[in-house]
Amino acid sequence: MKALKIVAAALGITLAALIVIPLIVLAGLFVWLKLTEEGDEEALELDQEGV
Repeated sequence: MKALKIVAAALGITLAALIVIPLIVLAGLFVWLKLTEEGDEEALELDQEGV
């Protein structure tokens, strides 16, 4: 019975990791995209002023 609890806990932790890790990666990509998007807009504004 104790082994069954250990297997169930390991399975639960694995499933949680399979859900949480991709969400963290997507959140990081979203933040990176937002940060770089602001930088691109500033660069475009500077280019237009120079023309």
